[in-house]
Amino acid sequence: MGEVLENILEVKDLSFAYKDKKILDNLSFSVQPNQFVAVLGINGAGKSTLIKCLNKIINFDSGSVKVCNKTLSDTSIVELSKMVSYVPQSVSTGFSMDVYDVILLGRRPYIGWRIGKNDRDIVQSVITRLGLDDFIFRKFHTLSGGEQQRVIIAKAIVQDPTLYLFDEPTSNLDLSSQFEILYEIKNLVLNKEKKCSALVAMHDINLAAKFADKIIIIDENTIYCYDTPYTALNRETISKVYGVVVDVLYPDDPQIPQINVIKPNRTDKK
Repeated sequence: MGEVLENILEVKDLSFAYKDKKILDNLSFSVQPNQFVAVLGINGAGKSTLIKCLNKIINFDSGSVKVCNKTLSDTSIVELSKMVSYVPQSVSTGFSMDVYDVILLGRRPYIGWRIGKNDRDIVQSVITRLGLDDFIFRKFHTLSGGEQQRVIIAKAIVQDPTLYLFDEPTSNLDLSSQFEILYEIKNLVLNKEKKCSALVAMHDINLAAKFADKIIIIDENTIYCYDTPYTALNRETISKVYGVVVDVLYPDDPQIPQINVIKPNRTDKK
């Protein structure tokens, strides 16, 4: 029997500072297989920094990270690329690349001297799955923001990772594109045939409540809470972290809160 994978990701006492400014302070959490975990917090809370620490884009100062039971610090970039896919907030390029070639880049960790039939089959399967057939010979830089994001997600999927890291994948997208992107991420982790999970830095609380299985809220450089949307997104927490007075409603599902902001929570003013 193979090794039982209880957690896709294990983070223990992770800390990071930029110069003398503490950004992340002793973060500890784990992500189980087939989970969509949203990371919330105000601007500058450290959401993007956390995502980059987990992908070795940034070297954290102390603590430990394990991905698929392998210690991050002992893992080579090639090995890590087979386990983790990273999707940044936006991708811009001045190079004139076909969409097909951009997606094919996701197979780079597996390709030796030449691209194999299996690599091309995987790419074509994902292109069809995401409905990108009409885009494959268009130039990436000519696509809209939502179209580019779908292409970058396709590139992440063909990488065949166990952990997806998304840094605000819906930023600067219209409402329809936001839902399409998040539905696709959700479908990735719902596939029980593949033990994979997604850690997604997000701004929109209501979208996080709708799509996430669990929510991490970062406040004052550390994890303020880590729980289901129903438990994490309560009036007291949102008031403390975001500084606003809210109504918490449950219009469609008793386990999925909808947050309506009423006013800023300024205790020093009437």
